[in-house]
Amino acid sequence: MRLVYGGPVRTADPVLPRNAAVLVWVPILLLAPLLTVSVSPLGLGGVALVALAASGTVAGVLTSWPHPTRFSVGAWSLTAATVVAGSLLWDGWAPAWLLVAMVAGLALPVVAAWLAIPLVAVVAAYLQYRYAPVMEQALTRVFVVSLTGVTAAVLNRLLLTNRVLRRTREQLAVAAVAQERERVARDLHDLLGHTLSVIVVKAAAVRRLVPTDPGAAAGHAADIETIGRTALTRVREVVHDAAPPTLRAELSAAMDALRSAGIAVTAPEPGGYDVELGEPLAWALREAVTNVLRHSGAARCRIEVARDGGVLRLVVADDGVGSDGASDEGGLAGLRRRLQAAGGGLDVGPGKAGFTLTAWVPDT
Repeated sequence: MRLVYGGPVRTADPVLPRNAAVLVWVPILLLAPLLTVSVSPLGLGGVALVALAASGTVAGVLTSWPHPTRFSVGAWSLTAATVVAGSLLWDGWAPAWLLVAMVAGLALPVVAAWLAIPLVAVVAAYLQYRYAPVMEQALTRVFVVSLTGVTAAVLNRLLLTNRVLRRTREQLAVAAVAQERERVARDLHDLLGHTLSVIVVKAAAVRRLVPTDPGAAAGHAADIETIGRTALTRVREVVHDAAPPTLRAELSAAMDALRSAGIAVTAPEPGGYDVELGEPLAWALREAVTNVLRHSGAARCRIEVARDGGVLRLVVADDGVGSDGASDEGGLAGLRRRLQAAGGGLDVGPGKAGFTLTAWVPDT
């Protein structure tokens, strides 16, 4: 699978909260009480009430994103109290109750909103009933105000959920990019470390054989050319996440590299292991042989592959001195993570007469 990610992570919210669309209804729903204000000192007080309700609504909406705050709850309370006061003074405030219900769905915590919305609907119906005692109209008012508040609350929750999902998607994209970079770095380390070690061994063999056996030296030089071309192909495969190594191919390459270095090797015939099952062990074999070539100073190396107790196990043991572990720490750590991701594990350390690496994966 190739991962293509072509955009930066956007974590900043817009300047205005996403639920600020409710503010469009402020002048519409407060127009009725404003138009019914009489031209008198009492009327000036009515204008002040309308302005107070509008201010409370705006403050409640703008401070409620992405989650309700104490300030948004207080702003909604101011709006509700203002609309109650206005409704007690004259009968033009009926549309404003829709605004109170909508803001309740935004500015109050979830539980408080579900309690406040029906209460607002009942109070709105009761105050309307005082001016027009018609039960049908009162019940209609309860339904309309409740529906308005519930709709605002549900839309608000949907916006919040969408925001969380969007951020989660962006975080997953960042994690996927980091994982892909780690894969490429690990694969290149395993591939190039092994390939360069083999090239060094072959080059040493060429230098050693040129005076005494030019034909054999030429053969090793041809091998270096082939290995270089193969390495270029494998680097492209790593970048494009294609053609993972197989246990069969790595066993053959390991035997050739060890023998070229003058290390006697015993290894099993490559079996018909499933490609996907053998891939983690193929990487383990490549890393183990690279370390033998670089650090062991060994004269013999033994490679074993066996099925044992529900696991497929690889053992690479040499009779050399091993290494201090410092130079291998990155490669072995990456190999251990690779095997653990496949459900297996890795043990490394001194053996009976040298150094032993044991890797295993579930045999399923």
